[in-house]
Amino acid sequence: MTDNISRRDWLKGGSAIAVAMMMGSRANAQDMAVPGWVPTPENPLRLSSNENPYGISKVARNAIIDALDTAHLYGRRASQNELAEQLAEMEGVNAENITFSGGSGEILKTLGLITAMEGGAVLTVDPTYHGLTRYAIARDVPIIHVPVDDSMTIDLDLLKAAYTDDISIIYLVNPNNPLPTIMEKTKLREFCIEMSQKCLVFIDEAYHEFVENDDYATMVPLTATHENIVVARTASKIHGFAGIRLGIGYGSKKWIAKINEYMTGSTNHLAVSGAKASFKDMATQNFVRRKNQESLAIVYKLFAKHNVKHVKSNTNFLFFEAGMPTSEMRDRFRKHGIAIGREFPPYTDWCRVSMGKPEDMEYFAEVYEKEFT
Repeated sequence: MTDNISRRDWLKGGSAIAVAMMMGSRANAQDMAVPGWVPTPENPLRLSSNENPYGISKVARNAIIDALDTAHLYGRRASQNELAEQLAEMEGVNAENITFSGGSGEILKTLGLITAMEGGAVLTVDPTYHGLTRYAIARDVPIIHVPVDDSMTIDLDLLKAAYTDDISIIYLVNPNNPLPTIMEKTKLREFCIEMSQKCLVFIDEAYHEFVENDDYATMVPLTATHENIVVARTASKIHGFAGIRLGIGYGSKKWIAKINEYMTGSTNHLAVSGAKASFKDMATQNFVRRKNQESLAIVYKLFAKHNVKHVKSNTNFLFFEAGMPTSEMRDRFRKHGIAIGREFPPYTDWCRVSMGKPEDMEYFAEVYEKEFT
C-alpha cells in the first residue's frame, strides 16, 4: 500500500480485504442463501440467538469506516450527543433522558448492581430474559417471580398483587423473551404510572422495532414525565449490532445520572457512528421487517400443517411446543446443522427458534418434517 492511499480509501475501495474486515467472508457466512454452504453440527445454521441474519446496513458500515479516522482519539462525546439528539427527536423525549452503553445488557446489569448496592428485591415474571436477574442473583438480591398467564402473556394484575414494600425494581420485557408476547399498551401504561410511585419500573424493549401489533406501544415517552420509569433498547437486533454493541437507556435525569454513575463500561465510538446512520436508514429496517415476516410465515405454515402448538410472534423468533424435552429437540436439530434456543424453565418441553433468512427457515422446515413427523 502506497503512502498516498489513505486508510479510508483502502477500506472503501471495494477490496475483498475491506469487506472481509468489516463483515466477514461471505464464504464462511452461516446461512442457506450462500451457494454451496452446507450446515454441520460444528458450523451450524444459527437460529438460536435472535440475531439479524442480514447484518448491519451498508450506510451503517460506511459510517463505521469513516469513524475509523478518529477511532484513536478519546472523548468522542460530541458524537454521542448527536445520537442522543437524534433519538430524542424520534422518541419525543429530551437528550438528557438518554444514555448509551456497550449493549443493553450493560444497562440491565447496572440496574441489578444498583439494587444490590442500595437494597431491595426484584419483581419479575417467569419465563423472561434473565440478563438482569442472573446478575442480581449472583449478588444475593432476592428475586420474586410470578408466572405468565394461560396465553403466555405477562399478567400485570398478578404482578401488582405480588408487590411488597421490599421490592425496589419491577423488571418487564416487552415483547417478552422467550415468549414473543406483548402487554396491552393501555394497561401497561397505567401499570407503569401507578407502580412507579412505589418503585422503579424497568422495561426492556429489545425487540421494539419488530412489533406489528396495534395493541403494543413503547413506554419511552413516560420516561420523560415520570421519575421512576426506565426503558432499555438495543441496536443488536434489527440494526444488526450484536457484535458491535450499543444499548440505549431512557429515563429521568435522576435515573440517567445514577446509571451513568454505576456503569463500568464505555460506549464504542464506532458503534455510535454506525448507529447515527442506521437509525435513519428506514429502508433497511423495513426490508428486515418484511423478510422477518416472510420467515415467520414459512414456520407458521409448517406448524399449521402438523398442528404444532406455538405462540404468535411479535419479534424475530417463535416459541413452540416440542413434544419432548427441549434438550432432546436441540440435539436432534444440531445433528442436521441447526442451532436452536436453549431450555427456558418452566417450559422444558418447548423450544425457541430465531428467524433466519427465508431460505434458512425452509431448511428448518425440511429438517423438522424429516426428523419429527
